[in-house]
Amino acid sequence: MERIKALSRGTKLVLAGGVLLFFDLFFTWQKLEIDYGRAGTAHELLDGWDAWGLLIGLLTAALVTLVVLVNLTDVELSPDVPWGLITLGLATAVFVLTVVKNLTDAESALASYVGIVLAALAVVGAYMTRAEERPEATPEVRRPTAARRASRPYEAPKEPERTTVETAGRKW
Repeated sequence: MERIKALSRGTKLVLAGGVLLFFDLFFTWQKLEIDYGRAGTAHELLDGWDAWGLLIGLLTAALVTLVVLVNLTDVELSPDVPWGLITLGLATAVFVLTVVKNLTDAESALASYVGIVLAALAVVGAYMTRAEERPEATPEVRRPTAARRASRPYEAPKEPERTTVETAGRKW
């Protein structure tokens, strides 16, 4: 419990959003109405586990596993690998695929919209984590200010070298 409390807010958002999105795929993502003519109509309830849903589920499982490995275990991972950037990329891919699934599904149900919100929550958390761990940017090159220019002695601009017909012939 202490390890979870020690996690950053962004990491907690990624874990919560990822786990809840994975379980959200088991709920009804589509409510299709099927017309049987004179016999009437029926509703077919479909969960989120179609081709897109399988890809979303696998990427979400990979995202949660990566966050757990990096933050909650004692596994030694390479410090040269930008784990925060990889986490952000995975979370963004999950979000994009969730939106694509929702747009391509006919008659999306409430759980599909909840899935988009949970995927967005994971992206926000990954972004927050990435912003916390990103190394400080190199200091900008400072342009001379009026005070620094005034402290330097004045230098007259140099005149450009003039070329005349006589001097041009000598150079050739």
